[in-house]
Amino acid sequence: MGVPCKLGARGIEDVWEIRLTDEEMAALRKSADSVKELVAVVGV
Repeated sequence: MGVPCKLGARGIEDVWEIRLTDEEMAALRKSADSVKELVAVVGV
């Protein structure tokens, strides 16, 4: 998981954190859990 950021010649210059509603955060966590399960099954 990541957040949008501004890249410059020296790397990351700024990070834009996105505020999520409780519902959006729950959906994001569910999605992240699904990815973790898939990674475990694939063995990456």
